[in-house]
Amino acid sequence: MSPGNPSAGDLFAAGPGTFLEFCQKWCAILGGKVPGQGDTHDLISGLRIAAGLALFLLLWVWILIRSSRGRKKQLKAVNERYRLLVENMSEGIMVIVAEKVTFMNGRASQITGFSLHEITPRTLSEITGSQDGNAVKEAHRRIMRSEAKSLRLPIRITCKNGETKWIHNCWVGITWKGVPGVLCIFSDITENKKMEQQFLQAQKMEAIGQLAGGIAHDFNNILTAISGYGNLLRIKTDNDPGLNRYARNILACSNRAANLVKGLLAFSRKQVNDPRPTDLHDVIKGAEKMLRRIIGEHIEFSVIFSKTSPVVLADSNQIIQVLINLATNARDAMPKGGKVTIRTETVENPDASISGDNGERRDGRYALLAFEDTGEGMDESMVDKIFDPFFTTKEPGKASGLGLATIYGIVKQQKGFISVQTNVGYGTTFNIYLPLIDVPVETREAIRLAAHLRGTETILICEDETDIRNFIREILESNGYTVIEAKDGEEGIDTFRRYRDKVALVLLDVMMPKKSGKDVYDTILEMDPKVKTIFMTGYSADSLDKQGFGDSITPCIFKPIETDMLLTEIRRKLDEEKTVSGHTSHVTGKD
Repeated sequence: MSPGNPSAGDLFAAGPGTFLEFCQKWCAILGGKVPGQGDTHDLISGLRIAAGLALFLLLWVWILIRSSRGRKKQLKAVNERYRLLVENMSEGIMVIVAEKVTFMNGRASQITGFSLHEITPRTLSEITGSQDGNAVKEAHRRIMRSEAKSLRLPIRITCKNGETKWIHNCWVGITWKGVPGVLCIFSDITENKKMEQQFLQAQKMEAIGQLAGGIAHDFNNILTAISGYGNLLRIKTDNDPGLNRYARNILACSNRAANLVKGLLAFSRKQVNDPRPTDLHDVIKGAEKMLRRIIGEHIEFSVIFSKTSPVVLADSNQIIQVLINLATNARDAMPKGGKVTIRTETVENPDASISGDNGERRDGRYALLAFEDTGEGMDESMVDKIFDPFFTTKEPGKASGLGLATIYGIVKQQKGFISVQTNVGYGTTFNIYLPLIDVPVETREAIRLAAHLRGTETILICEDETDIRNFIREILESNGYTVIEAKDGEEGIDTFRRYRDKVALVLLDVMMPKKSGKDVYDTILEMDPKVKTIFMTGYSADSLDKQGFGDSITPCIFKPIETDMLLTEIRRKLDEEKTVSGHTSHVTGKD
C-alpha cells in the first residue's frame, strides 16, 4: 500500500488519533462529517435507504415468484385444454416418426382398436391395408422429403380385430421432439363408403333397368313374331312328330329369351305389376304341383302353412315367379337330393339382417314366406352379391345370373323385403316379408286356361310391325274371326270409320307412327262409345308411365304375346257385360 493510503490494519494499529485524522480527511473530500463528531442523522438516513432498497428487492422477488406461479398455472390450464381437445376430437390423431406411431389420441385408439403401447412396435405398412400399402409409402416419402406440405387420401387400415376400415387421412410434416415426422389426422369413413357403394349399386341397377326398358320394345316385338309363328308351326305339324319337335324347340328358345327380358325388367322393377289382395296360401297351393315337378322326385318337398291365411297386396303371378326361381336354385344346390320346405308365418315388426337394405327394422305386420333348402349353402362373401344381376355361383353357361336378381326386384316392387340365412354345408333359407292388408281376397285364376276360344266377330288390328300383324291375323282367322288390318294410327282411324258397324273389337298397338294407340282409342271412342279395345305393347310399364299413358290403356297385353293368352283376352273382352246409358248388353261369340 502507498504511504498516502494506509491499510485498515495500519489505522487501527496507529491508535484512535490516526483513525480520526483519516476520517476527517475523507469526510472533507466527500463533503460530509466525521462520525462520532456530530449529528448521526445522515447515518440513519442511509440505513433507511438501505432498508427501503432491501424491502423493494424482497417485494420484487415476491412478485416474480407469484407471477411465475401464475404463469405455471396458466400454462397447465392451457395444456389441459389442448389435451382435452386432442383426446375428445371426433378425428383420430397419430404422430408417425420413422414409419412408426409414437403418439395417438383416444379416437385413434377407438377407430383402430389398438392402444398406444400395442401399436408402437408396428410399422405403418402393418397398419395399412395391403391394397393401399404402396400409396401410403409414396405419401409418406413425399411428406418427409418436403415434396408436399400436406396430403389428403382415403385408405384402408387393418384394425386389431382384423376388420378393414376406410379412413380419410390428412398428412402434414412436423418436427416431433426434435425429429422430423408426420402428423396424421384421420376420420372413419367406413359407413360413408358403404353408402357410396350402395349408391353406385343403385346406379348400376338403374342403368340395367334403362337398358332393359330400351331393348324390351324391339326385342319383344321380335319374340312375338318368333313365338307366334312357332305356335302356328306347332299346330300345323301335330301329325308330324319330327317337325313338331323342331317347332317346340323354337318355342322353348323363344320362352327362354322372353324370360331373360322379363328377368331384367323384374329386377329393375319396370315390369308389369298388377297387385291385388291375394291369399298367399292360395298362390302356394296353385303352384305346388308345378314346384314339385321343378324340384324333382329326388328331393323331399313339404309345405307348412300358418294357422291364419295371410292376405297381401301383390301380383300372384309374380309371387309364383319368385317360387319358381327359388325352387330352381334349390334343385341345383342339391344334385344328390335333400329337402325343401316352404313355410308361412305372420310376424310383427320384423328385424332381420336384410341383404342390400342395411338391416333396418320394419314396423308393421308382415306375412313371412320362408323357402328353406338343405343344399350346399353359401359363404358370407357370396351373400353380399347374390342379388346382383349376372352374378352366379354356377359354372359359366349354366345360368344367366338373373334368378335371384329377379326375385329381389319382384319383392321390392311388392313393397316387401328379403333376408338370407345361409352357411356352407347347412343349406339356405330365403325369408320374404310382404306387408299384410285387411281387405277381402279377390278371386283370381292362378293359371290361365289354355283352351283355344273361337269366335266369329270382326276384329281390327292396328299394328305397325308387319310380322306381328300377319301372325295375329293368321291366329285369329284360324279360330274363326274376321280380321281387318291397319299399319299405323291414321289408317286405323280411317279403317274403323269405314267398318265401324262391323268391328266388334280393336287391337291397338300402344306406340305407332302418325298417331299413338291412345290417340286412336280417343278418336274411335267418340265415334262409338261402345267400342271394345285391347292394347298391345312391347314397352315396359315404366316407359308407358313416363309417356303419360298410366292406367288409361287397360286392358293391355304385353309382348311377347302368347297365343293362348291373346285368344283368352279377346274372348273375355268380347263376352264381358258392359252397361251403357243404364242398359246392359251382352255379346257372345260362337264356339
